[in-house]
Amino acid sequence: MMKRANLPDLLVALHVLLVLLVAVSDTGADPDLWGHVRFGQDILTAHAIPRQDPYSFTSDRPWINHEWLAETLMAGAYGIGGSAGLIALKWVVAMSAFVVLWRALRRAGVFQLVAEGLLLITIVGVYPLMSTIRPHLFSFLLYTILLALLNGVGRGRWRVLLWMPVLFACWANLHGGWIVGLGVLGLWSASALLARRISWIWAAGGTLLGLLGTLATPYGMELWSFLWETVGLGRADITEWQPLTSKPAMLIFWAMTASLLVVAWRRRGWAAVPLLIPAGALGVLALRVVRLEGFFALTAVILLAPCFAALGPKRLPLSRRPARGDLMLVGAMCVVAIVATGAAVNRWAGCVTVPGSDVEEPWAPEAEAITFLRSNPIQGRLLSYFDYGELAIWHLAPKLRVSYDGRRETVYSEALRIAHQRFYSNAPDAGYARRLGADYIWLPHRLPVITLLERDGWVEIFRGTRSVVLAPRKGRYTQPAPWTGPRCFPGP
Repeated sequence: MMKRANLPDLLVALHVLLVLLVAVSDTGADPDLWGHVRFGQDILTAHAIPRQDPYSFTSDRPWINHEWLAETLMAGAYGIGGSAGLIALKWVVAMSAFVVLWRALRRAGVFQLVAEGLLLITIVGVYPLMSTIRPHLFSFLLYTILLALLNGVGRGRWRVLLWMPVLFACWANLHGGWIVGLGVLGLWSASALLARRISWIWAAGGTLLGLLGTLATPYGMELWSFLWETVGLGRADITEWQPLTSKPAMLIFWAMTASLLVVAWRRRGWAAVPLLIPAGALGVLALRVVRLEGFFALTAVILLAPCFAALGPKRLPLSRRPARGDLMLVGAMCVVAIVATGAAVNRWAGCVTVPGSDVEEPWAPEAEAITFLRSNPIQGRLLSYFDYGELAIWHLAPKLRVSYDGRRETVYSEALRIAHQRFYSNAPDAGYARRLGADYIWLPHRLPVITLLERDGWVEIFRGTRSVVLAPRKGRYTQPAPWTGPRCFPGP
């Protein structure tokens, strides 16, 4: 039976849990979701990983699908439960990560109240990682496991490093975020070695085992070669790869996470340096790339957990003994909070939300444009906008093949990517579309290049609130009625 003295702690825990449930439940689609599920379906159907891309007429390199396992799991979840299945998969992965995080904090000796505060900081930091269903969700889980294992090594459990090849073998088949994990593992090992907290055999052996684990993919050394050629910090056409200053609100979250490094230094001083080095490195990189903010938050909370041990009170004190009326009031407030949270979770439970044309999302697709392309006798080669590519693959293949989509380096050469970006940015040569042999063009109508295309003879056959479809000549096409259905994946 609960003691009245534990009532404040129970209330704090309940509210943290409710925040976590709401944060995990809100699920939106991103422009790559259609492709991830479709490619996973292809793998399940063929029982093989394709090396040549069948969806694009411009792909000019072998397809290295380094996220094939994540896409297979996503396709399996979608096959079982549709959008609800995808959300269930996200719930399992995200909640598993938070369970690992919580256990790591408690095993490090962090008091419950402080651990709950750190959990809230983590929720804020990693929210972008878990607000959509993408392969990087698996990096969220595996990176959390990696940091928890490193904390175990810090407590003298050297043998957990033997799990590194298994961890990185799974990671390398799920998502390219293993590069961040391997870098942090190497940096942590070097720092611990210099601080004489680990022998050179375990320091070098753990990193080497992790590196060898990444060879356990269908591509082997070819994956290393591919990543060496393609991985970098400069991706001007992807919002998540921009500096943190491009989203000023994120700087607040970054500062909140960075404050944990200050607390760790004040509590442990030089003894905290081996942990502060990898955490600080992630903080600097997060300033360069928005996507790394979540990894920075995880690193600051989990890796620095020993620095927060025995910090703060074990429980919140009561100014007086709660009366029966106090308990009834608190109970009523809890019921209201639970009901409101349940309503919010239920609202999102079966729908991966697709932003409509009235939502301020640069890539937001129009249901009418998709309906137009599907319902008319349109086939051949579609010069596609970057963010529309995988949406077109889902709804329009095989009658239409795209010119460019979110897979970028995995199927397209650098020259082709640059050519498309120049075309989108109103390059003087509007003849690029004809040189590609495009039969149709689907672009956001905000792009200035559309004016040049019309001067070059292209004719508008559809115009919506967000996008336009162009053809080489006029024709008779059925125009779609306004979409009134739910805006849930897969749409239209």
